[in-house]
Amino acid sequence: MKTLRIKQISVLFIIILTLIPAGFVHAHKVIIFAWVEDGMIFSESHFGSKREAKNCSIRVLNGKGLLVHKGKTDEQGKYSFKIPENIDSGLVLHLDAGTGHKAHWKISENELRNNPSNDDIKTAMETKAKLEENPSLYKIVTGVGIIFLLAMVLKFIKKRRKKSD
Repeated sequence: MKTLRIKQISVLFIIILTLIPAGFVHAHKVIIFAWVEDGMIFSESHFGSKREAKNCSIRVLNGKGLLVHKGKTDEQGKYSFKIPENIDSGLVLHLDAGTGHKAHWKISENELRNNPSNDDIKTAMETKAKLEENPSLYKIVTGVGIIFLLAMVLKFIKKRRKKSD
């Protein structure tokens, strides 16, 4: 009777966890932050743990999705380049840090043409700080729950194999 109750609770827990979107779980999220200064675009990239995203590829696409520049981050996760000529739209920097770790940062056409004001810089820094925040309790609990779910599934499969033998 007790094992039946545990199985029911486990199944309910599994169903609840499968309904939680995977996007909420960011065990190793990667972040790219970029800004425009004196005709150059500067970027910093790192993992949520603030570990630098070293030697990662960066692709820069225009508003039409065409590649206008590409490069790699340095040992500090930084990369900079001159604003490409004849740009008539905003740009999107795409960071690929390997094994599915990807991030992007949009730079508007207005940002590319004008020097940023102090308000623009303040807003950008607030956005960067928000991206660097530690994971919430909800995200941590969800991550632990998914690990628990995987352990329960493995245990279930192992039990079924034993019974069939």
